[in-house]
Amino acid sequence: MPDESAEWTIGRLVEWTRGFFDKKGIPQPRLEAEILLAHVLGCDRIDLYTRYDEAVGEADHGRLRELVRRRADREPARYLIGTCEFMSLVLKVTPDCLIPRPETELLVEEVLRMAGVKRRPAGAAATASDALPAPIGIIDLCTGCGCVAVSLAAYLPAARVTATDLSAAALAVARENAEGHRVADRITLLEGDLYEPLDAADVQPADFLVANPPYVAESEWAALAPEIREHEPRAALVAGPVGTEIVERVVKGAPAYLRPGGTMLVEIGAGQGAAVAERASAVRGLGDVHIVKDYAGLDRLLVARKI
Repeated sequence: MPDESAEWTIGRLVEWTRGFFDKKGIPQPRLEAEILLAHVLGCDRIDLYTRYDEAVGEADHGRLRELVRRRADREPARYLIGTCEFMSLVLKVTPDCLIPRPETELLVEEVLRMAGVKRRPAGAAATASDALPAPIGIIDLCTGCGCVAVSLAAYLPAARVTATDLSAAALAVARENAEGHRVADRITLLEGDLYEPLDAADVQPADFLVANPPYVAESEWAALAPEIREHEPRAALVAGPVGTEIVERVVKGAPAYLRPGGTMLVEIGAGQGAAVAERASAVRGLGDVHIVKDYAGLDRLLVARKI
């Protein structure tokens, strides 16, 4: 990046960084440039356009230069700025947990749809139709940074969520996110492997059991983007030789943790739908098994009901 910081405006820095990232093969180079510069300036991305001709000082220029260098080395932008937007909520993320993906929002949207609740912008006031909703029990496995648990608690005021994860460090991030969005009083975070901490805490069966477990096969790991392979936690991504190992464990245990009529929703990998649906259909106590595809037409959710 040029050293003539006094001559560089917000607009010119965005364009220069976009071009630099493009040459380095960084996906969505303009978006990445705007994310980093907005972070440095402490503003929203949209504000960059209203301040396009504003000069950037040397201190901010230096901070941006360092972030651009690290991003060009394939460090994820969301780890660099420490936050990620999910379901219109700004969440803390660290290398101790996965960066929430847009595809995972489908899981939350499906639960909201089944619960009969329309998604409102974060912070929007409740309406009369939202008054006195029925209590909803939710279990969230492999919660990571808590993106699913926190967003469900935020959009479902009557929900009480129990979330588990193997990683104490990830749960610490989830706790900060729950506190930051003022839903910590309705989320219980438990450390352990899938259902094990639920038994120890005597957690009751829920209306919804959701999970975004590891579903990458070991053979797929080497082909993942360096942002993922070199920076995100492998244990949160790779399930085993086949890739469906943990999904199958979630499915097998689900009937014991769902109320009659309750629903299981598990995020899966593209192309895994037929295999995991077949296994779910063979589990006693589960019915109405089906696959929900994402907006790209790929397998994304395994859904089943407790019968």
